[in-house]
Amino acid sequence: MSNPFPSGFTSDLGGPGKGGHQPPDWYIEYGMDLGARAGTAVHAAFDAHVTKFSPHNPSADNAKVYGAQLFMRAPNDMMGGFYTHLTNVPAGLGVGSQVSRGDLLGHVHEFPPTASHLHLALVEIIGGAPDGRYQGVDVHRTFLDTANSGTVVPVTFHQDGSPPTPDGGGGGGGAKVFRLGSTRGVQEALAALGFDPGAIDGLDGPKTRAAVTAFQGSQGLVQDGICGSATRAALAAALRAQGLQAEGG
Repeated sequence: MSNPFPSGFTSDLGGPGKGGHQPPDWYIEYGMDLGARAGTAVHAAFDAHVTKFSPHNPSADNAKVYGAQLFMRAPNDMMGGFYTHLTNVPAGLGVGSQVSRGDLLGHVHEFPPTASHLHLALVEIIGGAPDGRYQGVDVHRTFLDTANSGTVVPVTFHQDGSPPTPDGGGGGGGAKVFRLGSTRGVQEALAALGFDPGAIDGLDGPKTRAAVTAFQGSQGLVQDGICGSATRAALAAALRAQGLQAEGG
């Protein structure tokens, strides 16, 4: 599985069970609102075939339902996903279309005053479609950790109602990996090393730059507040010195 935003992600706007993400429908309750500017390209998170498609009809947009909607299921019909708040869906993409992970699905549609974002929800189909039991799943953390990167994360769906396992490993989802190719990953790394970047929001704001500057000073680097290649390499080395895993350094 890979992130729908290999670039362009701006902020976390709430995951499963937060705000309006409430039962009874899995595709609402388990929604992940991933912030991005209007027009940002949205890519398929997993290989799938489209099972339902509602094209964007601007005249029907309202505060809760706006933009195109796509439901799709994995090739084995044992998990699926729902994407909405899309526009400019590629011509020819519709029910029955085969989608490969990373394919363009459309672009983020904005409906002010709501902050522009993609709503994405995933479901495990226990027993497989069409007669299996649909159980929404929470992989919000995985998508936040991989935003603005091309990282591919194996995810195991156990078909027994238990939470899916990122990284394809046993319980707990494996060790945390700090992905230094994204601002969020840099913020998380700084916080882990004792440098306060402020909110972990993926935005390169004043507190994040101040934390980068402070870290650079501790490493004898040029203190410019910019997390360039030398600073990322130093972050990765500092994390590994503490027994932590890092990518992109």
